Amino acid sequence: MIRDVRRADIPHIFPLIDREFPEESALLGKRPEEFEKVVRRVFRWDTRLIVGLLQLFGRPIFRFLVVEVDDRPVAMTLVSFPRRAAYVSSVVVDPTHRRRGYAKGMLDEARRTARRAKRRYVVLDVLETNTPARTLYESLGYRALRARGQFVHESPAQLGAGPAGNPAVRPFRRGDASALVELLRRQTPPAVEEVLPTYAGMFLSSPLTNRILGSQEAAWVVDRGHGPEAYLSASVSTATEAAYLAAPVLGESVDPELAGALLRIAGAWCTAWKAPRILCMMADDNVRGRAALEAGGFRHAFALWTLYRTVD
Repeated sequence: MIRDVRRADIPHIFPLIDREFPEESALLGKRPEEFEKVVRRVFRWDTRLIVGLLQLFGRPIFRFLVVEVDDRPVAMTLVSFPRRAAYVSSVVVDPTHRRRGYAKGMLDEARRTARRAKRRYVVLDVLETNTPARTLYESLGYRALRARGQFVHESPAQLGAGPAGNPAVRPFRRGDASALVELLRRQTPPAVEEVLPTYAGMFLSSPLTNRILGSQEAAWVVDRGHGPEAYLSASVSTATEAAYLAAPVLGESVDPELAGALLRIAGAWCTAWKAPRILCMMADDNVRGRAALEAGGFRHAFALWTLYRTVD
């Protein structure tokens, strides 16, 4: 039976994720006791009311699906809802229950959920090395959209070392979003923009999400008096050890020195929050962003593919 997650499922789900995604879990450094707090916040009546109302008005946030066998979950996935697509994350099936169609069943339910949410596409990520999963997805009509890589910096204090600041770098302001949308659209391949379009909300924080995850965020732009030329945001959560950087958005006018200043400010912020490492997911087509990360000491940890299919 495929159903929505219940609070009693959590003790079964998190160990399953850790076992099936050991490298990713190790990089994140999950804190089980803090994850329990996140779960409690998800199931609070006020959170469920807000999520339910948003879904009712056509603005769903997420749907957490599980497959139940003998009164316990043996498979799970999370569906979120960016513009135009439903994004499926972490399709996991317990090894003792594989080859029974559970992954396909969850993906079919995710597609039905996407249709109800009036999304045109379903999108998911798969590790480059996970050939069986990619074979399954492709048999269901998924095809490659873009390649991405997980990068990690294991010495945030070192990244944050150097000049104290740069006058061209300032904190992000809400009014910067429209200019950044245009900048990122110019850099995004048309096929990706069609499926996962750029919009202002990508640059704006979500109080609800931050409250649920126990997270803090900060963002900065390069601005030499003519509006934003680059953007970078950082976040930390009580549920994980690692801090997280959004992929840098760097205009053509931003040289390596300015990109480095942006990274140093983010590194210093992450250090102040005592993060032992920083993660950043980077699309292969973001050539300037990748060069900035590598110049700042980030290493490539693993690769994955983003796949997509139409809902119909």
